[in-house]
Amino acid sequence: MAYTIQVENFEGPLDLLLQLVEGEKMEITDISLVQVTEPFLRYMEERRGKMPPEELADFLLVAAKLVYLKSKALVPTLEPDAELEGPDLATQLRTYQAFVVAAKHLQALSAQGVRSFSHPRRMVTMEDVRFVAPQITKEDLKGLFAQVVRRLEPILRLPQAAIERVMTLEEKMSQLVERVRIAVTTSFRAMAHEATSRAELIVTFLAMLELAKQRTISIKQDELFEDIHISHV
Repeated sequence: MAYTIQVENFEGPLDLLLQLVEGEKMEITDISLVQVTEPFLRYMEERRGKMPPEELADFLLVAAKLVYLKSKALVPTLEPDAELEGPDLATQLRTYQAFVVAAKHLQALSAQGVRSFSHPRRMVTMEDVRFVAPQITKEDLKGLFAQVVRRLEPILRLPQAAIERVMTLEEKMSQLVERVRIAVTTSFRAMAHEATSRAELIVTFLAMLELAKQRTISIKQDELFEDIHISHV
């Protein structure tokens, strides 16, 4: 990623930020969203029409996760364990870095003419395990069943509550692919109107970015802050 991030105590590309997070030399939760996003918006304006889609998708993927974490911090009732937000983002960044390294490794192998990859065979040792069944009577089974029923009673008495189900990223990606396959083209604004919660809206945005990065769909925005048009590649 060519863009250089400049925040307090850090200046460098995204790859360097990943290395610092991986080495636990920097707290990613201390980064200000304003210091990250505003300079990048100016950078986008200066390079209008010249910015590679991959560079924009890389930045927006991390920025969207930061916005999601910040929104949860502003509304504590959504997530009681706010202290877990930082490590969760760090874990995602490490996972992202692992994919980047793996992709570069596969690209190097492909350049060498390697087209297939074998999995090393593992030796499995079989152990002779003997099981001697205990002597269980009908009365024993009856008593065990009664214990299970007593434990289930408090659960069955709990009041019923409607729990909102949020689509996973994989489910939303599949839904978006199917939508552009049938309708050929759609827009993010149209999909945002169909979202039933803020969490689903964020998942929809991340799904769109991930599919664009995988070159499964094509996204286009005529002007900054205007609607994003989505079509099948």
